[in-house]
Amino acid sequence: MTDYDRLLEKIRDLGMDYKWAKMFVKKLKDDENAFPVADKEQKRWALERGFYPGRIELYGLTESNYYNYVPDYQYFMLHPMNNHFLKWLDKTTLKYVLNSNGCEDVMPDYYAYVENDGSYTYLMNCPKDIAKNENFLIDLLGQKKILAMKPNSGTSGGLGFIKLELCGNDIYENNKLIDQNRFIEIRDSMRNYIITEYAHQHHELAEVWPDSECTLRVIMCKNPRKDLYSPTEWSCAVSYARFGTSVNGGASNLSSGGVGVGFDFETGRYNDFCIRYKRFTPDGQWMLNKHPDTEAEWKTLGLPNWKCVREKINDICRHISSLDYLGLDIIITENGMKLCEINSHPAIDYEQIMCGPTLLSENVRNFFENKGLRKFDGCDFYKAYIECQE
Repeated sequence: MTDYDRLLEKIRDLGMDYKWAKMFVKKLKDDENAFPVADKEQKRWALERGFYPGRIELYGLTESNYYNYVPDYQYFMLHPMNNHFLKWLDKTTLKYVLNSNGCEDVMPDYYAYVENDGSYTYLMNCPKDIAKNENFLIDLLGQKKILAMKPNSGTSGGLGFIKLELCGNDIYENNKLIDQNRFIEIRDSMRNYIITEYAHQHHELAEVWPDSECTLRVIMCKNPRKDLYSPTEWSCAVSYARFGTSVNGGASNLSSGGVGVGFDFETGRYNDFCIRYKRFTPDGQWMLNKHPDTEAEWKTLGLPNWKCVREKINDICRHISSLDYLGLDIIITENGMKLCEINSHPAIDYEQIMCGPTLLSENVRNFFENKGLRKFDGCDFYKAYIECQE
């Protein structure tokens, strides 16, 4: 049995950032629960190469193919991969940064920001005809009918993302009917929150799953440059779509029971299968060729408006090219796309099943190796792990 608290200390001693070390150890625990490996030699083989042991089953790792996958230990040790321009990715700041060079329309309208003391700062798209008082939120909801409210960073007290909708006289929080007391609780509890336009997904995506918006995760990495004066070029490392399911209220993120299906970055065509986290599978089948509820078949479908969306992604990358590594979260709309946020160090584990081994791409492999992927020794991870067995 692993003493995970002690392992956290050991991983910190190896130089991993505290926040990321906590996440790294938690994900290891999740892996050991989902994909237990009893064989000590197999476990050692994986750990010494920087992988959680369950990746042997998840990725189908062998001596001949493991080099094509980004290992867990090395990936977490690379944090941070972006420089001081990381501050651009703050959700509020990003709205101002992406305000030129063809990026003006990629962000949703921003109405207000709730400060840490609960006061309101009214942002650039705030309606001028709504009074700035304690009724602002309900009046804004009355005008817009639906709002997206999200933490500017972190989880802000556990409220998380909130979809607030007005239907007639009824108010819904994430599709659940709430009373006036709950509305007031939400209004008065928000801190470090942004209140924005709610982006509606394209109708073709709603046919796959209608109860929550499909969000794309596209990870872009900047190609290393030999000529310091040449324009920046970017490569796609990961591209997949996340759809909600009937599990846990229909949220699309995989950690809440959603499914993810990889797609080709050039064409927008889906791969033939999707995946879901094993803990959400009633029969242990975590790879599916259809949506588990609507039975939409992936191999017959692709993303709408993809050419337009791909061009916008490239515009964004060129515009903020002082950064190196971007995990874009995108909603495809009827007329184009809206960017929800950009993550600076997104997950890259199940993604390597949905989208294939990440390091098979020469450009992506060069990016990670240029960042120092190979300088971290998985044997250090294995030694720390062994020392924490009870």
